[in-house]
Amino acid sequence: MGKIEFDAAAADAVINAATSAEDELRAQAGARRSAVEDAAAEFSGTYANRFNESASAESTDRGKLASVLNDLVSQVRDAKTSAEAEEDRLDALDAWNEAERSRQYAAATSLIATTTLPPIAIRAPKPSEVAVRPPSIHAAFTPRERSRSGGGTGLGRSSADPARLRDFSIVSRANDAAADAKATSLAGAWKGFLASCSWVVIDGCTFVTGFDRFLEENRADAAWIDRIADAFERAGGDGSLTNASIDKATDDRLVRDVQRLFAEGLTPSEVAAVWADLGLTRKDAADIALLPTSVLTALGNLEGAPYWARSAANVSVLDRRIASAERFLDDLDRPDRIYSAEGRKNAEDLSALESIKAALGSGGRSAPRTLTVLSADHPPLAAVSIGDLDEATNVTWAVPGMGSSTGSMTDWTDAAQNVFSEQAKAVPKGRGSTNAVVAWMGYEAPPVPPASSAVFGSEYAKAGGEKLAASIKGLDATRADTMPTVNVLGHSYGTTTASYALTAEGVHVDSFTTIASAGIPDSIDGADEIHADAVYAGQAEVAKPLIEHWGGDEWAAVGRDFSSDHHQDPTAPGFGATSFGADGAPGLNPVRDHGVHTWYGGGYLDEDTQSLQNVGYATTGQPERLTR
Repeated sequence: MGKIEFDAAAADAVINAATSAEDELRAQAGARRSAVEDAAAEFSGTYANRFNESASAESTDRGKLASVLNDLVSQVRDAKTSAEAEEDRLDALDAWNEAERSRQYAAATSLIATTTLPPIAIRAPKPSEVAVRPPSIHAAFTPRERSRSGGGTGLGRSSADPARLRDFSIVSRANDAAADAKATSLAGAWKGFLASCSWVVIDGCTFVTGFDRFLEENRADAAWIDRIADAFERAGGDGSLTNASIDKATDDRLVRDVQRLFAEGLTPSEVAAVWADLGLTRKDAADIALLPTSVLTALGNLEGAPYWARSAANVSVLDRRIASAERFLDDLDRPDRIYSAEGRKNAEDLSALESIKAALGSGGRSAPRTLTVLSADHPPLAAVSIGDLDEATNVTWAVPGMGSSTGSMTDWTDAAQNVFSEQAKAVPKGRGSTNAVVAWMGYEAPPVPPASSAVFGSEYAKAGGEKLAASIKGLDATRADTMPTVNVLGHSYGTTTASYALTAEGVHVDSFTTIASAGIPDSIDGADEIHADAVYAGQAEVAKPLIEHWGGDEWAAVGRDFSSDHHQDPTAPGFGATSFGADGAPGLNPVRDHGVHTWYGGGYLDEDTQSLQNVGYATTGQPERLTR
């Protein structure tokens, strides 16, 4: 920087960034036009008109923004030229003044030394003393606000191909991401210019905020189109919907209301309070299911929100993910298709997603099933509640052991169904109790050896314990006014996981039941350190692995004996739990396997086993009926 406040390097940065952004915007014209034409090919009706209007506004605004940036480059270049001219003028004036002082000094010195007059020096013309006028830079841009609903769209019908609409969104988001990178670079360069080039007059430069707003409108368009596609996919049929139903699917008011729940730092209790303020009821489940996928994903796993709403959100997301996976697989042979990373991931998880979907089927049973957890993990984590978790007076979390995943969600849910049915049998008539059992596949379980030896450590159990503890606290918040009896049932490594959850601060349950425990953590001295009013433990006869197959439990003792930090057997007298039998009783089958649900009926939670009957008694507060 020289004699004036103008940094040529900062000006060059703006020129380069603005030029790059302009080039990007102009280069997008072809891809965006093709995406619009493809989406519009089978899009008709009022919403198609709105789509074309928005696409036209985007195209016009993109061209205007590119022109504004082009003009900005010219103005900054002119400013740079003017600044250089002013610097040159000031340098020349300084040089002339210095020369003039030297000339006058030489003349004075000559007069003193001699009696003759010095020769007359020819003076250079004095440079201009009139400063170069600082240029003014004006670069205003404000995009148009696009209308996406209202204005009579509720009349008539619209039709569309949802796959084409989603392709539009994919292209739009990809181009927006590229433009956003340019916008970020330009904003940074402009900030530096303002800080180091104050010599220039800035007048009405709104292109930075205008650029951001333009991209916000584009993102809103993509989200809007995705929601329209969601509505058409759910409807199926001939691809035609009433505009009124699309109005409801794209209404932003409900989105804004629900997003209040996601404010940073809200505890589950605070979430429950915000939900109560929203005034939403089960009658709103269908409207909730129409919300954007990002909103539903957050709501479906939000502790403190009612479970019916979480299930409505999760089931909708589950259906969308399955549809996304199927589209991806159907389009593999189409060279003109644009593949999304989301579609590829859902295709990889399709087996698990379909297993979760199948687990939601009641199989003709009367108890409702709800999806209270559906994560974005690979494969997804999930929880299926059998019974109404919002109303039940007795709630049991069923926590699985090693090797479990949503790839076999139906198996764990079937086992949980057996617990639910046994509880219903165990409760005396007239007690007025209703139950719910949560098939909780909400943590990543360790693989079965020899694929991994992680089951002998506690890394997976500690991580899973944190998630289970959060779920239990969530129930405390959601059901604070009508708190049910709360039980935790753990199998194998699930008992290790649950033990960490039940020694966490702020967690307390009415009962903790272990079956086939792979070991309680050594850090827990006994049952009295577990945050449960009662602790029960069941263990079948120990069988020699691979040698005495189907002769008893081959693996629980192995998990304990070879572990690094969870050696304790909860059925041991010194631990302090109430033990119950699992090796058979009159009219009841013995356990002959480490599993819970086997094809031959020898698992811990198979029907007509002594183990299942005792689990039913333990989780309904009837320890006096346990068979020892």
